[in-house]
Amino acid sequence: MLFSCFSRSIWISCCIAVLAEPQPQAPPESSGGIAGIAVDAQTKAPIRRAIITLSTVESSPQDAVAWTDANGRFWFSYLPPGRYQLRPRKDGYQGLAYGAKTATRPAGTIQLAAGETRADLVLRLQRTSSISGVVLGDDGEPVGYVLVAALRLGFQRQKRKLLPGPSANTDRDGRYRISGLAPGPYAVMVSSSYRVVSKLSSNASPKQPQSTQQYTFGTQYYPGTDQPESAAALELSPGQDAAEIDFRLTARPTVRLTGKLLVPPGFTTTDHVIITVMNGGLGNWNQLVVETRPPDFAFQLDNLLPGSYVVVAQASVGGKQYRGVQPIKLEPQGLEDLVVTMDPAIDLMGSVSVEGPDASKYVADSVTLISGDDFMPNSSQVRAKVNKDGTFKLTGVLPGIWDIDARPLPPGGYIKSMSLGDHDVLTKDMVIRSSTTATLKVVLSTQAARLDGTVTQGPGALVVLAPEAKLRHVQSFYRFAFADEKGHFEIKGATPGRYLLYAFEDVDQQSIQDPNFLRPFESAGVPITLSEGPNQTQKLSLLPGVKK
Repeated sequence: MLFSCFSRSIWISCCIAVLAEPQPQAPPESSGGIAGIAVDAQTKAPIRRAIITLSTVESSPQDAVAWTDANGRFWFSYLPPGRYQLRPRKDGYQGLAYGAKTATRPAGTIQLAAGETRADLVLRLQRTSSISGVVLGDDGEPVGYVLVAALRLGFQRQKRKLLPGPSANTDRDGRYRISGLAPGPYAVMVSSSYRVVSKLSSNASPKQPQSTQQYTFGTQYYPGTDQPESAAALELSPGQDAAEIDFRLTARPTVRLTGKLLVPPGFTTTDHVIITVMNGGLGNWNQLVVETRPPDFAFQLDNLLPGSYVVVAQASVGGKQYRGVQPIKLEPQGLEDLVVTMDPAIDLMGSVSVEGPDASKYVADSVTLISGDDFMPNSSQVRAKVNKDGTFKLTGVLPGIWDIDARPLPPGGYIKSMSLGDHDVLTKDMVIRSSTTATLKVVLSTQAARLDGTVTQGPGALVVLAPEAKLRHVQSFYRFAFADEKGHFEIKGATPGRYLLYAFEDVDQQSIQDPNFLRPFESAGVPITLSEGPNQTQKLSLLPGVKK
């Protein structure tokens, strides 16, 4: 069978054998081939009808596709010399690339010489996992049609978070199953927040009617806690079916929240405001949305459970954005007469300049602000074009924490500094208030720090360049690289400064965001001070005791 070509004149033939053992014809002397087998990583059994994609390693990769035969074998022929990567895909399996230890690792590179045939490649596919169980109410009856989510345990801005993951709804019998999960740790959550639950009183009678008190199940994390901090971490192994992850929900009495908005001048009588109430947990998962209107802009929210929340009010009036944020704690008696102040968005003026060799050849095209807090549901980004003189105007920047990005960087360059007035916002948060009038200044450099080296006995090792302790919180300063089959690594685009250099055998990048992760290895890191341009080659050893 013939598939799309890698170049204008080179075609790739992918032979799918129908015999017990494939017998592909030898390619011409100037061409090579890549062949192998796809197997189940746990059982070693061959995998039939897996889709194998072969890609060239170049700026604009070209792909060819083959399917494995009944014996799990595949073949690509008539290949020119060059570098290639293999990626398998099969329902029920993770798409681990050839040479990658985990799904988060990049594909290994296959170097093919002229006329060379590599027929010994083995693709080991790991089965995906699943979580299943049943959700019952406090009366033992099934709770149908509620959301159950497998949340990934991770970090954002060096704070532990429950990150979005796959989910499923319970059926009418309260049963659920979440499939297709990659191996790793998960927290399991069932959410029935703001859903009214009927709860009959044993004292009710025709002479004593049912109480008007309303109840809801709220949110529960396995193994039975309403606190996300106490959620258990289920560590799923490849192919594992974690069954009987069951929930027993308890209907609890709801409380009421009432309040009003303190609006600035300029609101018209037809304007309305969207109010979102988010729970104050690690993930801010449960949200309740209501509207409020003039003249008093009062609001009322029922069916809330006692706990911590954040009330976010947002409106657009005459093309201008307004926002108010108010953290609250609801006690069992509820909360009345809450006041949320609406603050206007601002226009943020700024400039971008470029320093370093050949700086005059490069200009930035745009500056983008990206929301750095959890409470900006409808305005996560603000973007502005950079004028020829380097100035820009960001319109409608709401109060809050913002991250800054300027693009494009000069080739091989980096962001040298960012300041809002006299405040450094490269290594510290940029907090925008309605009273902010300072100018944002961004300086780019054409010459970032570069570093290469080798890891002893470390093909595939993760090399981590971590900033010194006082800047450990600056995620943009971290750099990662994977050692190739010879243990060589290269790091580009680093900000000059003081760092520690590590080589880990089997650690994912998400773990590095844990502010406590590197502390046990502090003395094992190689101290290095990077300057602009190339730096001294480094030789690293794998750190012991970190392999899973």
